[in-house]
Order: sequence, then C-alpha cells, then structure tokens
Amino acid sequence: MVFSPLLIAALLPLAAQAANDWSKPCFGSCSWDVTTGQGSGTVQLTGTQSGISDLTTAAGWTILDCDPNKADQDIRLVCHDTTKGCSHVTNDGAAGTIVRLPQSCASVPFALVTRHWVHQNQSIPANKRSLLIRRDGSTPKVMGTTLSTAFAKGDHASKGKVTMHLLGSSIPGAAGNFTQTPSAAGQSKRGLGSWIKKSLGDLSKVSKTLNGSAPLDFEKTVPLFDQSISCPQQGKIPGFSGEAKVSLDAKVTGTVHYGVAATGTVVPPKLDEFGLFVGLDMDLLGTLGLDTTLTGSISTGTIPLFTTGIPGLDFPGLFSIGPTFTVNAEGTATLDADITTDVDIDYQIKGAQLFFPPDGGKSSGAFTPGDSNVQLSVSPGVTSHGQVAAHLIPTLSFGINALAGEAKATINLEVDGDAAVDLSLSADAKKSTTVKGTAPAASTSSFGGCVDITSGLAVTASADADFLSIFDKSTSVNLFQKSFDLFKKCFGSSAARRTYTGRAEREALLAKRAGLSCPTSSLEKAASIAATKVAAKE
Repeated sequence: MVFSPLLIAALLPLAAQAANDWSKPCFGSCSWDVTTGQGSGTVQLTGTQSGISDLTTAAGWTILDCDPNKADQDIRLVCHDTTKGCSHVTNDGAAGTIVRLPQSCASVPFALVTRHWVHQNQSIPANKRSLLIRRDGSTPKVMGTTLSTAFAKGDHASKGKVTMHLLGSSIPGAAGNFTQTPSAAGQSKRGLGSWIKKSLGDLSKVSKTLNGSAPLDFEKTVPLFDQSISCPQQGKIPGFSGEAKVSLDAKVTGTVHYGVAATGTVVPPKLDEFGLFVGLDMDLLGTLGLDTTLTGSISTGTIPLFTTGIPGLDFPGLFSIGPTFTVNAEGTATLDADITTDVDIDYQIKGAQLFFPPDGGKSSGAFTPGDSNVQLSVSPGVTSHGQVAAHLIPTLSFGINALAGEAKATINLEVDGDAAVDLSLSADAKKSTTVKGTAPAASTSSFGGCVDITSGLAVTASADADFLSIFDKSTSVNLFQKSFDLFKKCFGSSAARRTYTGRAEREALLAKRAGLSCPTSSLEKAASIAATKVAAKE
C-alpha cells in the first residue's frame, strides 16, 4: 500500500513528538515517554492540583539518596529553588499525592507519596553541597519522602481521581504525542470509547510507514509420533514389526508489530478500557508425512516446538505488555491399512491488521493458500476407512500487567493451518487402476473408492483470564476461517465408489477406534493412488 505525502505528514506528530518535558514542572497533569527498548509510547496522568505534583529539578527539587533500581523506598531530597514550586507537593498534605520522579531516581516514573517529613539525617553529599548552599550561607532542610506503588492507598476522596491515558507501539517513533486529546467524554459504556479507537487507528496507519517490525523465523522437521509394535503370526499372516510414523516439516517466517491504548485511573487503580492491534505478515509452510503398517488411532496432542520472546513495552508501575512467539503442532490419524502420505500446508498472510477486543477496529488482511503437493499410497486388497490430519499452529501471546498487578491477562492470537486426508476404500479384484499418471499397483488385486484431501486456515484471538470489566476469558474472536478442497477423486469400480461414506459418517465411525494394533488381515505393499500438485484456490 502506498501512502500519500499528505497522510504521512499528518501522522508525523504521532511519530516525532514527545509528551514529557523535563524542563517544566508538572502540577495537576503530567506525561512520561518510553525512551528505552525498541518501542515507543506515552502515558498522560491528569488530576487535581493537589493530586499530581513533581519531585524533579523542574519543580526545584534535588534528590540526595534514591535507589534507581527500586520502586517502593524512602528517599532524601532538598528544595534547591523555592521559586520553582517545591511547596506544591504539600498542597492539602503531601501524603496521597502522585509525583513525577527524575530518571535517576527509582525504577518507576511515578509514585505515590505516603509520608513527607524533615529527615533526621541532614547531611548533604560534598559533591552537591556547593550547589545547594543559599546566598545567605544557609543550607536547605533535608526532607524525607516515602514512595509507594500501592496506588490503592491514594486518597481520591480528598485529592480527587488521577486519570490515565496510555498509548504505545512496538515500533520506535510510532507512538509519541497524543494526536487526539484524551477526554472522559470519549469513553463509552458499550464498547470501546472513541479515543481508544482513534488511537489504535492512528497507530495502525503510521506503523505502515515506519520500519521496526519484529522478525518471526522458525524451521524444523518434527517427529510428531513414532511407535512400533511386534506383530505375531496370525494364521497364514507371518509375524512382522509394525510401525506408525507421523512427521511434520514446518517453516514459519514473517514479521509482527503491535500497538496498545488504555484508559483508566491510577487513583483509585482501575483500568476502564483497553485495546490491542497487531500487524502481521506470515508465510506458513509445512508437509505432513505419514507412514504406517498398523491399524487404530493416533493422537499426538499439542506438541510445543518453539518459543521466543518479542520486545515488549513497559510503563513501569502502570502498564506492561510482554509478547512471545510460539509454534505448536498436532497430529491425529485413524486407519486400517498400509498407508504412506505427504500433504502440504501452505498459506500466506499479508498485511493483516487484527484488533482485540473486536470493537477496537476492523480486522483486515489477505489470507491466501498456496499450491499443495499431494502424494498418497495405500495397500490394495482391503476395505479401509481412514483419516489423517496435522496442524501447524504459530501463536502470538501478549501478557498484560496493569497498575502494578491489579489486572493480569494473556491475549492469544492463534494461526492454525491444517491438512487432512480422508479415505474410503474397498477391495476390488478387478484390474489395477492408474490415478493421475501413477503406476498401477503391482498386485492381482486392486481397489476402488474415494480420497478427499482438504486444508484449512483459522485465525482466532482470545483471552486466558478475565481482565477487569473490559473482557473475560470467554471472549474469542474468529478473525478468519476457511477450508479448502485440495484433492477429491473417486476411482475403481462403481461398487467401490458407492462405499464412500462421506465426511460426517466417516468421522463418527473413526471416533469409535482407539489405540494402535496389528492388522487382522494381510496387507499388500502400498500402491500409489495420488501424486499430484494441486493449484491454490482462494
């Protein structure tokens, strides 16, 4: 997609400006920008004049003792310039006030003052003494302040509520200043408010003009299932070693970026609205392989193949989001013949824009299947009803922690690509059959019936826990779901074709089988019944 210069210019304020100005004290309203890591973001706090204050040099304060790696702690500080507003923090009493902190003090940008007093230790470090001695030779009092991130202890009854508006993106420069002024009027009791929707929309647009998406890369051949059984002689059937193997050659490549917007109150701690958008490009490739001489059912369950972290966003003490990229696989099979098969999974996701909850924006993107190679060999001379399926499931998980643990949840964006082979075959004593140019079975007996090969792609978003009143763990959104018929062919005698049971009836029959066992009849060497390349059908 090509964007006009006018649109890019209109979006530049979002990408280029910072909301926080360290040279100006923030009294009653304050902002802070994400300046570390690989993302960008801004949070704005708004309250009463006595509800929000400042302990930085812009407000006349110099910090003497403060651990930069701790959040809750006692600090020592002095007022080096009374004209800049040091006394502002004591409006209606310092306790219960949210304060901005210098970058060198504490691990959080904002904290709640729970106590403010004249410290018993009035010593001033030598390297700061000359800067703090006043013109009349006197030394300012050293104050003590207790900082806390237990925002629930804030006194909103006397100091009023402190509201929060937050905007962030995984792409550096994508989230800077607010392009739309946050307003309580933008909130809605039903669905997300206009500010959330507008912010997510702006982030999704500007992200397309910037670089910085995180790469996704995975490639591996995975043995999903491998089991052997020593089969004893049964009558004229000699003993042999039976085996069932299911494998998946998997490859996932792509890029991802994301953005978040949230509103609520810090005092009292409550998140009112939250929205997430994800921009995704992904190529999903896999080949399901099955080779078995046993009968019965196989189920691998979900097998984790790969997990890696994606750079997150952190507004310390207020909001954090930590994404991970995982790849899972799953295989199932129910069969009663000597079967060898290879079926491709091939999908491309291009320019996907996905929103959660769903009323945060309109999800879109191109979801396109690729060509698929199909190879299938089955032992002739038996009546067989079989089904084989494999799933390749890359997942993006976004762990959310809001307001120092007041709310936690994980939002999962799951891409499930699958391939399935359904067989309904009947023994046929007539001549061998050639399908798609493959060689006939080297046997006096052959078979007929039907083969049905399908693939599918499903993209869903869901949450694993209730997230305050915004969404619950039952929230699940189908962003895309479609099945594709790759190959369907009936062959052999008309009588054999009539034994084709159809998908629903066949699945009910297969569900009754359990476990693997040795075949009860002699299985001839598998003969090829399909070897073709199926063109993609959108």
